[in-house]
Amino acid sequence: MTTPNARMGLEQLTFSTAVRRGLMLRCPACGEGRLFRNLLKMNSCCSQCGFKFERPAGYFLGSTYINYGVTALVTTVSYVTLYFGLGWPKDRLLPGLLLFCSVFPLVFFRFARSLWLSFDCFFDRTGAAEALPKAELIEPKK
Repeated sequence: MTTPNARMGLEQLTFSTAVRRGLMLRCPACGEGRLFRNLLKMNSCCSQCGFKFERPAGYFLGSTYINYGVTALVTTVSYVTLYFGLGWPKDRLLPGLLLFCSVFPLVFFRFARSLWLSFDCFFDRTGAAEALPKAELIEPKK
């Protein structure tokens, strides 16, 4: 395991790096390990650095705000652009936007959760460092 590299990665974590790692669904500490093992199931920890992805109940509630905010923003911009800008009739526009508002949050769920974890690591370096395994307890990767 590469705990010192992960600690170094957290110390040098910039906002743009946090966003990139979040959108790529990668470990916020090292940028290598995958957050999700399948469509909905998160890995418990990073396969590369051991960073713990598991959090207490309610931790990922903030990701719903990201998901809702992005959905509302895209829907609003689409409505304003298509209705006022291009003159699409409401009877054609609203069913499509309603379908978008129903499907997009399900698709964006993983990205919202990953972004929430990345933002938390960016803004709370101490808490993120606590999620890393202790260097003494881990054997080096061969």
